[in-house]
Amino acid sequence: MTPAEPIQKAGPPAFWACALRAIRASTFPVRLPRCAALGLILLVPFAVVAADRLPVEDFAREPATSRARLSPDGKSVAFLRSYNGLPTLHVSEIGTKKVSRLDLGEALLLNDAPKGVGGYEWVSNGRLIIITTVWDGFYGVLAVDHDGDNAVPISGYEDNKIAINGSKLFAREVIHRFFDKDHNVLMLDRHEDGPGRTNRPDVLIVNTSDGMARRQVKNPGEVGSWAVDGAGVVRLGILSHGELSGAIYRENETAAWRTILPLENRKGQLRPIGFDAVHDKVFVAALTKEQRWTLFPLDPATGQMEEPLLTDPEYDILPDHYVPSLDGLALAAPIFTPKKDALLGLRYVTDAPRVRWFNRDYANRQKAVDHLLPDTVNLLVDISLDGKRLLWFSFSDQDPGVYYLMDEEHHTFAALGPCRPWIKPAQMAPMLAINYKARDGLVVHGFLTVPTGHPPKGLPLVVMPHGGPWVRDVWGFDPLVQLLANRGYAVLQMNYRGSPGYGEQLYQEARRQIGGKIQDDIEDATRWAIAAGVADPKRIAIFGGSYGGYSALFALGHNPELYRCGISYAGVTDWPAIYNDSDVAENKAAKQYWREQIGDPDKDKDMLRAVSPVNFADKIVAPVLIMQGRKDQRVPQDQAKRMIAALENAGHKPESLFISGVAHTYGREKDRIASFKTIVDFLERQLGPGVE
Repeated sequence: MTPAEPIQKAGPPAFWACALRAIRASTFPVRLPRCAALGLILLVPFAVVAADRLPVEDFAREPATSRARLSPDGKSVAFLRSYNGLPTLHVSEIGTKKVSRLDLGEALLLNDAPKGVGGYEWVSNGRLIIITTVWDGFYGVLAVDHDGDNAVPISGYEDNKIAINGSKLFAREVIHRFFDKDHNVLMLDRHEDGPGRTNRPDVLIVNTSDGMARRQVKNPGEVGSWAVDGAGVVRLGILSHGELSGAIYRENETAAWRTILPLENRKGQLRPIGFDAVHDKVFVAALTKEQRWTLFPLDPATGQMEEPLLTDPEYDILPDHYVPSLDGLALAAPIFTPKKDALLGLRYVTDAPRVRWFNRDYANRQKAVDHLLPDTVNLLVDISLDGKRLLWFSFSDQDPGVYYLMDEEHHTFAALGPCRPWIKPAQMAPMLAINYKARDGLVVHGFLTVPTGHPPKGLPLVVMPHGGPWVRDVWGFDPLVQLLANRGYAVLQMNYRGSPGYGEQLYQEARRQIGGKIQDDIEDATRWAIAAGVADPKRIAIFGGSYGGYSALFALGHNPELYRCGISYAGVTDWPAIYNDSDVAENKAAKQYWREQIGDPDKDKDMLRAVSPVNFADKIVAPVLIMQGRKDQRVPQDQAKRMIAALENAGHKPESLFISGVAHTYGREKDRIASFKTIVDFLERQLGPGVE
């Protein structure tokens, strides 16, 4: 990942700050998807030349560069790149050809389990803290120099020592980096292996040079989350108790905590966001009167919340429950200065990713980058501590993305590395923003990806409900969606009720609605595509993963007239059983959340049985492909085996693929290639070839 030659040099030194008209605060919706209402969708212009049929491998390969992050001094960039089939952390020294690969122990002796990088952060100019994973689950945390030396275990199974209170430390959340000589960080201790509750974390200060941890702040009992000022002092705690929330505050490290917001029902839990010392502000996320999550300044002296900084009548600015991301970058998040002493702006998502700047200089930088890269969404990723080097990520629905370095000292803007250089954006398909009304009048948003060179009319269609159900599809490059479009299929995705980001009401509308209103939204999306003329009604498939796989099986059983075939990847098939079979059974908080949102396996057993596909396999008559990872702990392979047995007993034997060495994802590159080829082959046989 050595920087290329600057693609365009700036003019005079004042270019970045003054060449463009200064503004107080602006919104930058760079290259939005084309919005399409039911009656207007056919007015969208399209290219007249279709793309070539590309190899499956092009869509399944590991990115050449992903999740890049800038070191505090701006002299190095860390990023993920494939090594032996696994995403592996690398560090490149900018301006040189030196690239170091950080060997974390890619394969463990136990069952040859692949160890991967779940996340990482720079903690100094030459040191990083890394979260490791095994089979998609948390394994541990370690710290290492940027050249791979001096690895020190911090927590989890990376560390064999017993830490605090005679228990093992499983801390994994970094909430502050000091950038000091001992590479100290603040982390949350959720008491996962000792006394205490996971939703009542203490704050630890951890020396990443030697791995030693000590308690910085002990939880008084009702604090669910903490906020830290730019100096690393924990000064705000958000209280929570059932539906009640409040806040405690202190002026400095030696001051006593005082309650500034008593516990009361605020129709949504408050969340701490951070501090702005420059403007003497404290920020929290809360609901507006319209039940949309956004950012509020909080007066610590009075406990009064001021007017929100940014609102949208339809979308959450800082959604609760789930934050969408792209290439590891949170798309809905505050943007602070590198030293966390001032708020610069907000990233948020409506029909596409956007950014709102409150700082004039950064608004000008945004305009400069957008001028250089007019056909992509351009998001600021990192800023060096001195503010002179900035890392940007540029992407679109058809472009997997490129990382760029803005060097204000030398007035250059250089490409550091494309994510997938073998992908040609002109050959990829456009992703259109759509919306439709569900049968109860609720407006549901989604996306329609149309094969290149074809108008959205009379196309073979793959309906693709997302997993979760408490996640959200966003506009951007999706390799699997693009593969299906390249094979001539339109792809319809919908953010059914329960998808975060569209307000608290739509999210709560999904409560205990598996097999109910959630499924109605999916069916209504399919009928919308037929009514709009987008889909050939005789050539519609439904395909999903995890909860989306469940949705596909449910749809095949309850709407057999709509779908010619279906695919379930790691789909839930037996709800009462999964409460005890999955890894959620080991997490009390997660299991309680499932009980509240999905149903109680004791009190609601009849309902859960009724909506479980294993119990209506006789109604599923269309061809089915069931795919499953053998190492999946979230939806264990027994769920797939039960469904296959039920279908066979009903006389409707499905096709199946069990993938060794794969958990609740598509796995390594070789496994993704095998899965993607199986999916395409099934669709071409059962749905028929896509348009050319």
